[in-house]
Amino acid sequence: MKSRPYNNLVLLLAATVVVCGHFTAQAQRAFTLGLIPTNRNQIALAWKAQAATPLGDFLIVPTFQVERSADLLTWTPVGELFAPTLNQLVVFSDSNSNRSFYRVQSIINLEYAQMDQIQLAFGQLAGADFFGANLLGSSFIQADLSGADFGGADLRQADFSDATVTQASFFDALAFQAVFAGADLSGADASFGNFEDADLSNADLSGADFSSAILTGASLDFAIYKGMKLDSDTLIDPKPRLIWQIVNQGATNAVLTNTDLSFASLIGAGFSGAKLSGSDFSASDLRTADLRGANFSNANLRFVDFRNALLDGSTVIDSKSRLVWQILNQNFGAGRDLHGSDLSSILLLGANLSGANLSNTVCSSSVFETANFGGASLKKANCSGCDFFGAVLTNADLTQAVFTSADFTGANLRNATTNGANFSGAVFNNTIMPNGSIRNF
Repeated sequence: MKSRPYNNLVLLLAATVVVCGHFTAQAQRAFTLGLIPTNRNQIALAWKAQAATPLGDFLIVPTFQVERSADLLTWTPVGELFAPTLNQLVVFSDSNSNRSFYRVQSIINLEYAQMDQIQLAFGQLAGADFFGANLLGSSFIQADLSGADFGGADLRQADFSDATVTQASFFDALAFQAVFAGADLSGADASFGNFEDADLSNADLSGADFSSAILTGASLDFAIYKGMKLDSDTLIDPKPRLIWQIVNQGATNAVLTNTDLSFASLIGAGFSGAKLSGSDFSASDLRTADLRGANFSNANLRFVDFRNALLDGSTVIDSKSRLVWQILNQNFGAGRDLHGSDLSSILLLGANLSGANLSNTVCSSSVFETANFGGASLKKANCSGCDFFGAVLTNADLTQAVFTSADFTGANLRNATTNGANFSGAVFNNTIMPNGSIRNF
C-alpha cells in the first residue's frame, strides 16, 4: 500500500555557504535541511553540522533546536537540543499530523567560557552568547557577530577589526585597549562598558548606546556618530564629544574658531553661518555638510572630502578649497585650463579632469583615486606621492611630469605619453601601462 504524500507538512529549506574574508578563510554556519521519507504519520528532517569558524581557528560547532509553527508567527521548540560533532548528520523525526512549518535554530552558547587568546576571525557567530566570557586578546577580525552577547565579558586587547557587531550587546563589558577599527557597531548596546584606550577608528557607531560608558583615551578618528547615544555619565575626551555634538545637534551659527576637528566624519553636519576661522579640518569628511555662510578663513582644509557639500557665495573659504569643491560638485575640471594651479594635498575622489590642462600644476601628495584624467595634459606637473588608485590616464600627456613614489594601483595609462616622466619609487599593481601591458611591481 502506498503512503500518502506529505500534504499536511511544510518544510522551510535554507541553503547558504558564507565565504568570509579576503582570502580562503571560510565558515559554514548556514546549512541545508533535507526531508527524509518515512511513514505517513511522521516527518524526518536531516542536516549536516557545520563549523561556525574557519578551518584552523578555534572550532565552534553550534547546537541545534528544531522549532515548529502552524502560522509562521508563533514558533515552539520540539524535540531535544542537538549537540553534534563537526560534519555529523543530524536527524530529527516528528509524528505531528497537522499542517506545520519547521525551522532549525543554530545556537552558540559560550557563557562564562575561558577563551583567551583564541582565533575566531572570519567566523559566522551571529547571535552567539559570550556573556561573561574571558576573551582576553582573542581575534574576531571580520567575523559576523551581529546580535551577539558580550555582556560582562573580558574583551581586553581583543581584536574586532572590520567585524560586524550590529545590535550586539557589550553591556558592562571590559574592552580596555580592544580594537574595533572599521567595525560596524551600529545599534549595539555598549552602555556601562569600559572602552578606555580602545581603537574605534573608522567604526560605525550609529545608533549605538554608550550611556555611562568609558571612552577616555579611545581612538575615534573617522568614527560615525550619527544617532549614537551618550549621556552625562559617559566619559569621553573633549574632541570626540564635540564632534558627536556637531553631528547630532548641528553647529549652525556656532563659534568654533581655532578648534581641532581633524580626522572626523562630519557627513551631513550643519555648519551654516558658523565661525570656523583657524580651525583644523584636515582629512575630515564633509560630504553633504551644509557650509553655506560659514567662515573658514585660515582654516586647515587639507585632504577634506567636499563631495556633495553645500557651499555658496557667502561661504568664506580659500580659493584652492573652493576650486576643489567646484571640480567635485560642478564638473568644473573637465576641459578646464588649470595650468600652474596648486592642487597639492587635496582629495579629488572620482573627479572628472578629462581633457584638462594641468601642465606645471603642483599636485604633490594629493589623492586622485578613480579620477578621470583621460586626454588631460600633465606636462611638467609635480605629482610626487600622489594616489592614483583606479584612476584613468588614457591618452594623457605626462611628458616630464614627476611621479616619484606615486601609487598607480589599478590605474589605466593606456596610450599615455610618458617621455621624460620620472616614476622612481612609484607603485604599479595591476596597472595598465601605456603599451597595454599589465604590470605589478
